[in-house]
Amino acid sequence: MIHIVFSSSAAGTLRRLLRRRGLRDKVVDLTDSLDWGPIAMPLKDRENWLDQYAPTGSGNRDWISEQVSEFWKAVEKEPDRLIWIAPRSATEQSGLYWFLSQFDGIEADLVIADYPLSASWKNQAPLTLGELNEDLMAELLDSCPRIRRDDARFPRRRWSELMIDNALLRIVEGGAIQSVHERYFDDLLLEHCHSDDTNWRRVVGNAMAASFDSNGSPSDAFLFWRLRELIREGRIVCNGELLLDSVGDGAAKVRRLM
Repeated sequence: MIHIVFSSSAAGTLRRLLRRRGLRDKVVDLTDSLDWGPIAMPLKDRENWLDQYAPTGSGNRDWISEQVSEFWKAVEKEPDRLIWIAPRSATEQSGLYWFLSQFDGIEADLVIADYPLSASWKNQAPLTLGELNEDLMAELLDSCPRIRRDDARFPRRRWSELMIDNALLRIVEGGAIQSVHERYFDDLLLEHCHSDDTNWRRVVGNAMAASFDSNGSPSDAFLFWRLRELIREGRIVCNGELLLDSVGDGAAKVRRLM
């Protein structure tokens, strides 16, 4: 069996759980977060866009194409497929619809984490599979029914519709993935950026935490891009250069122009 996951952290947890149980099932994950950034363009162009607007300190994102190729090969090779998804996650819903568009007619069952698990926060379904520890992942593995994909709930055409929207951000609203303007979370960033100098990572982290009670849960990479755009527009001032995963830029501070 191959387990298909659209959260890299969840994939790591699932791999550890399967090893602990002595199972040799394969786990593959889509490492690209398709809930943000352009999707109506070739993958190489998407890589270049991400490198321009959310630059890292560890080089270009040409690894995305290679990872997607390996993902395809692994899925096509194994006919017994199980897809894992937390429907509240825009990243995971986006990944699922991309998968359905790429593998037209492919057979797979789903584990759908759309109900509260034991010790769930506020008796809610998980926001993302990435928040689950091994015990909660085991609860899904042991107790969640395997469901054949239903086109009424997860329509295959949805990815094509999202591509036509040509938006740069997707959120989950009313249980369904929706295209929204990229400025959707800008006010949240501005709210957590004060007039006093604040470490930029703290601003992004606080905005992420506050977003848990709103529609969707934006990634740190998306909020990093929006923070850089607000700096470029002159609404926020920064005293250094920002790179997404660079150690040296961690001390850079930002402040909001009141």
